[in-house]
Amino acid sequence: MAGGGVGGIRPNFQGTGGELFVTFLVGYLLTAITLGIYAPWFYCKLQNFTMSNMTLGPTRRGDLRLEFTGKGGELFVTFLVGYLLTLITIGIYTPWFMVKLIKFFVGNTTATAQDGTRYRLNFEGTGGELFVTFLVGGLLSMITLYIYLPWFMCKLRKVMYSRTAILENEQPVGNLDFEGTGGQLFVTFLVGGLLTVITLYIYLPWFQVKMTKFWAENTRIHYQGRVFTAAFHGTGGEYFVTFLVGYLLTLITAGIYMPWFLVKLWKFDYNNHEFTEIGGGGGGAFQPMMPARR
Repeated sequence: MAGGGVGGIRPNFQGTGGELFVTFLVGYLLTAITLGIYAPWFYCKLQNFTMSNMTLGPTRRGDLRLEFTGKGGELFVTFLVGYLLTLITIGIYTPWFMVKLIKFFVGNTTATAQDGTRYRLNFEGTGGELFVTFLVGGLLSMITLYIYLPWFMCKLRKVMYSRTAILENEQPVGNLDFEGTGGQLFVTFLVGGLLTVITLYIYLPWFQVKMTKFWAENTRIHYQGRVFTAAFHGTGGEYFVTFLVGYLLTLITAGIYMPWFLVKLWKFDYNNHEFTEIGGGGGGAFQPMMPARR
């Protein structure tokens, strides 16, 4: 794997709490006034704020600018129908509902290079596939008193990633994959859970960072015959301070600081991720991912 600190491609989120405060205030008030009906529009506004303030780079085509184009009306219908069908079927429709939501958010998120090349993901999974995964995983988790849960979580991520294609100008050029195993995650779960309980939850930020590292390091991106992986460089100490300060300031200001708190958390999460080519040779390892047009 190529060196983690230099040459990889990184998300760069540069949103500010002040900008988010306006979106948050208006969205919260409208959601409260409409008894929750405005929530889908509010969520799309938040997603648009996040994506419009983020770039991915460097690449040979310059930094990629992200954009979310989903509409609140479409999400409202998707959520309403999905919620009602899930209620009517006593939860059986849940996997199909999840697929609808995943396709909405994934399909409406694009990355555009400086030369106009557009990239997006396309989730090709079906509710039937997720239903079987949920059914088997849920039953085995209950039978084993939730010992099987780490294997279930890895299986679910494997199914979802392997059914996600990468499109370049709407043409398939690769896909995502996940290689983590339940055995690896079980150890992380066991140690993290015990330390969290022993330390009266003080260890929780370190546990969460361990989990994030596990998901990232086992992610694979296949693109035109090349394979890339992810890494997460954040630390438990940094997350602990970010969360503690943000939580206290949000409490002291009766919730007013929440937008700034969220921005801090998003920067910690997004900006500490990095993607590099497996077997690459250091500087610029990820840049060949996007070859120049001929």
